[in-house]
Amino acid sequence: MRRPETGLVYATRRFSFSAAHRYRRPEWSPEENRTAFGNLTQVHGHNYALEVTIRGAVDERTGMLMDLAELKRVVGEAVIQRFDHSDLNEDPFFAGGTLPTTENLARAIWELLAPKLGSDRLWRVRLAEDPTFSVEYYGP
Repeated sequence: MRRPETGLVYATRRFSFSAAHRYRRPEWSPEENRTAFGNLTQVHGHNYALEVTIRGAVDERTGMLMDLAELKRVVGEAVIQRFDHSDLNEDPFFAGGTLPTTENLARAIWELLAPKLGSDRLWRVRLAEDPTFSVEYYGP
């Protein structure tokens, strides 16, 4: 985990979306898939909890790091509209054999948000697929 820099403010906004997926390698036999992925070879869904953390200096005029309504709009358009109530296996990010794991989904979310928020401003993406498992990604 990266260490926060002193003198900067870190702000986190939470979002949620629901999506389905399955883990399966088409080039593997059904037995190999079951051995590697167990019941995850069946289509199943999650109610994901997403946290997006941005960082930077507080704007002296507004007293804010960023307009949180703008952050909500950006994440809504780039991430929530794309993934909510979708089959992640059908998304172009997971074409070519990338499995739609929570780890890979967190990376995909980073790649969608970094160009819109700036990689210097986007600090962390935390994605939880349930209350017992989450992934944090701090970018490349």
